[in-house]
Amino acid sequence: MIINKEMKICSRELFLWIVLIAGIFITLTTEVLSLFNFLNRLSILICWLILFLFGLVKLNNLSRLNSFNILSKKNISSSLIFFSFLSLFIILFMTFLTALIYPPNTPDSMSYHMPRVMHWIQNQNVDFYPTSTTRQLYVSPFSEYVILHLQLIVNGDRLANLVQWFSMFGSLIGVSLIARELGGNTKSQIFSALFCATIPMGILQSSSTQTDYVVSFWIVILVYFLLCYIRHGLPAYIYGFAVVLGLGVLTKQTVYIFALPFCIWLLINVIKKKPYHFFHLLIIPLVIVLLNFGHFSRNINLYGNPIGIHEDNAHTSITNEVFNLHSVSSNVVKNLSLNLTVPSSTINKMTRNAIVEIHDLLGVSVNDNKISFEKFWIHFSLYESTASNTLHFFIIIFIIFLMITRRFFDASVIAYVGSIAAGFLFFSILLKWQPWGNRLILPLFILFAPFVGFSLFKLRSKILSYVVIISIVFYAFPYIFMNKIRPLIGTIEKPMASKFIMKIAPVWTSNRNKLYFTYDPELYKPFKAVANIIRTSNCKSIAINSGNGWEYPLWVLTRDRKNISNPKIFHIGVTNLSSTVLKNENNEKPCAVFKFKYGSLDKSSTSKFTDKFINKFSNPPIYLFY
Repeated sequence: MIINKEMKICSRELFLWIVLIAGIFITLTTEVLSLFNFLNRLSILICWLILFLFGLVKLNNLSRLNSFNILSKKNISSSLIFFSFLSLFIILFMTFLTALIYPPNTPDSMSYHMPRVMHWIQNQNVDFYPTSTTRQLYVSPFSEYVILHLQLIVNGDRLANLVQWFSMFGSLIGVSLIARELGGNTKSQIFSALFCATIPMGILQSSSTQTDYVVSFWIVILVYFLLCYIRHGLPAYIYGFAVVLGLGVLTKQTVYIFALPFCIWLLINVIKKKPYHFFHLLIIPLVIVLLNFGHFSRNINLYGNPIGIHEDNAHTSITNEVFNLHSVSSNVVKNLSLNLTVPSSTINKMTRNAIVEIHDLLGVSVNDNKISFEKFWIHFSLYESTASNTLHFFIIIFIIFLMITRRFFDASVIAYVGSIAAGFLFFSILLKWQPWGNRLILPLFILFAPFVGFSLFKLRSKILSYVVIISIVFYAFPYIFMNKIRPLIGTIEKPMASKFIMKIAPVWTSNRNKLYFTYDPELYKPFKAVANIIRTSNCKSIAINSGNGWEYPLWVLTRDRKNISNPKIFHIGVTNLSSTVLKNENNEKPCAVFKFKYGSLDKSSTSKFTDKFINKFSNPPIYLFY
């Protein structure tokens, strides 16, 4: 076992090690069962039962557990600490409730996160298959592996959103431990967790089936293990570091960017202080390859490289085409500006104009498509892909300013902040500016949480602590209760207008099927109509020709909860490389063709199946040929 006799761990650290074991278990069971086309509910239940029984034995034998009593009477007696704990509980409970009562409903969930899970369940393996939505294939799959297991266990998507929520919960534990390693006391650890819990982008992400909070969780554990190694010098933490990095790579490719500075820090520390541990570092690339072997192999077989870079997909389009000081400066400024928005269109317009003027001075177009994925714009948002962390951003800048002026931080804290800043710099160098870039840099904001908590402890200013903590808690409320597509109270229509309208949250007035469509409610009726036609006609084979359109609602609305007579769903008219993966088109004759795309059906790409079909339903962008 990785945890050796020299290690004395607390209950929170034990939790992180257990998560690592669970991550390895999910990866291995998924890949192994997939090899034998045995990825089904029964096999998954058996595997988890075995792990559960094994875990009970191991935990009963764990005698060196050093619990950390953070909920002592002394701590609770402090009004600020009590307020912090109460706020943490409310945030966790409300985001848990949101994740539980809402189904997956983001555009990405509809087009590839959830459909790939359904294809895996249908095929009983995670092999590639013909699809027009290539993100279902080449994108790192770990988050969906977890959803797959939950989907099979509960026979539905009731727990799908909890993967990100659990990552949020785990990150709160992780940042509290990082704060401790930086030298913070109990209060600073609690404040760190609260700062993390109130990050607007994190709150919105915690109830979705996106992957950014899962990535953040891995990065948090990775950094904690690095700090533990620096402090204790135990090789076990290098092994843990390797596993976390491997699971992170299997989750999202942004891990390469954000983990790189900390990998360099680890390398420098080993060379300077423990060069005889250098051979332990060799395990890191080995573990990464082993944990990602299945996914890398599938990408290599289809695309010729392990990460799926190919003209068939949009992956290459998000990387910068120009690398110079002016282009990097442009992206740094624009990425920072994503956290300068407020509920005022006037102020946001002024901010945008200031950014444009800065670009004029740099001699770079603010909309240069060589370094920008889309036209530059900023606005206030309560949506999980474009929300701003404005207050938290200014708090971080203020604390860094104090760090520089007062010089009360040691070398490890400076190296820690420098590594986070380097991650942001690498992000700006490598990737084009994107309107949703703030979602991608969520790990960096979370890593700043221990720094803020530790700084409040070092400054010893009760007034400043009260101001910061109360401010971030109340700042979080709109994001908790008025999430644009998963609200608990309601949504604000035109939040930047002088007059705004509050719409009651649909969760209190709609059935669950309608909640899949809160991002685009107009799609519910046509999807429902198509599903009714398919169900009443007893169609058992549905072909999809949808490009990158919504696919998951078709799976949901045509499903039988008892899985007795579920229709088989597969893609046709595929023109990308995945068309060479002959899995369905050669042996399936559909009784219906579903199309999600504006315009008429492209007969040239689907004539094999549609020549004898009539247009049964037409309500753009949804068509059904039967």
